This record gives sequence, C-alpha cells and structure tokens, in this order.
Amino acid sequence: MKYVIGNWKSNQNISQSLIWLDGLSALHPKFSPEVTVILCLPFTDIASFNHKISDLNLPIISGSQNVSHLAPGKHTGEITANMLSELVNYCIVGHSERRQEFSETSEIVAQKARLLLESSITPIICLDTPYLDEQIKALFTCDVDVSRCFFVYEPISAIGIGKPIDSVSANHIANQIAFLTDNAAPILYGGSVSSDNAASFVRENCIDGVLVGTDSLEPTLFAGIITSLS
Repeated sequence: MKYVIGNWKSNQNISQSLIWLDGLSALHPKFSPEVTVILCLPFTDIASFNHKISDLNLPIISGSQNVSHLAPGKHTGEITANMLSELVNYCIVGHSERRQEFSETSEIVAQKARLLLESSITPIICLDTPYLDEQIKALFTCDVDVSRCFFVYEPISAIGIGKPIDSVSANHIANQIAFLTDNAAPILYGGSVSSDNAASFVRENCIDGVLVGTDSLEPTLFAGIITSLS
C-alpha cells in the first residue's frame, strides 16, 4: 500500500473545504486501490468534511493535524484524542512547526502518540535529522507501539520552499528510521512534494508515500499527485 497525506495546516474554513471537495470531485482523479488518500484538516472543518466526502463517495480518509498531550479533564480549550476518536482515523504529531513554534518536545509528541493509539487513531509522527534517535527513543520510553504508527521524514530545509531533497537522500534517512523502528511501520517523505516528484520518492525501497503541504490546498495539484502514484 502507498499513501498520499495532505496537510492543510491553518488554511481553509468550512465553506472553503467543501468547495475544495467539489473541485476535486469534478476532476475525477484516478484513485487506485493500492493508494490510500488521507487529508489532515483543521479541527473546525472535520465534521462537515466527513459528511461531504460521504455524499460525494470519495475514497478520502480524514485526519487531524494535532491533538492534546493531555487526557480528558479540566484543560480548557484542549482537543483530546477521545474527542477526535469519532471524527478521524489519523492524526499528525511532531510536525516541525509544532516543535519550533510551540516548543513541543519529543516527550510531548510521544505522549500524544500514546493517547491517540489508546483512542484507536493512527499517529503520523514527523521526524527530522539530526534528532532521529532522540525522537524515536522517546516513543519507546513512553511505551508507544511503533508498529501501529506512521512515520514521516520531513527535513525542515525542504518545507514550503519548492525544493525537496533528492529521493536517494530521503531514502537513506527512511532506511535509518526503518532500522530504529524495527521495520515495523510505513515511512513517508514530506517537504515540497509535488506531482512532478512524488513518484520518484515512492519508487525508493524504504518510502511508502508522501506528506503534501502547499500542493494539497489546490485540488488540481493534489489530484495530480494522487494520479502520479496510481
């Protein structure tokens, strides 16, 4: 199985997300049974988005971009894994923007991953060099079952600039992640992914899919990536 995961970040309100779905549906992209398509949305869009993909009969699975590291309780404003459990099947954790802008540590990321698994949500855990050992060690310390996670190698240097690293270099790091996680889970690449380069990453032996940022916001570009892997 190959994976295309879109990450809208802090973009698209409810109305815009529904217009996006209509636009994608009108393009009739080729959805292969060998490619799983996941779209990670802002919290506010998820419920309406789920209804719309059902109405349009689109094979897209919804995900979240974040979750609280706390269990349910007196934590005003937090969105817990339990709250998300009826809305999504996947959730991104450890994205470099969360680590940089919100000072999320590897321990916090591990706590989030553990809580997601307890709510039957698959964590999509973002990693980067030179911290792979520390980031993955924290997962084992927190008793996270890595075989039930996804991992994404997402070099900060390639995010949002239109210039991904080459696929051979990405595969080398993916191989390191596979070794550190006992070859137990899917590994993806993220960072300036487009329809022109997505297939080159997935052709590598250790890369199972791509995490798409900017190009997931435009239906035509996202459809092109789906088609390129199908």
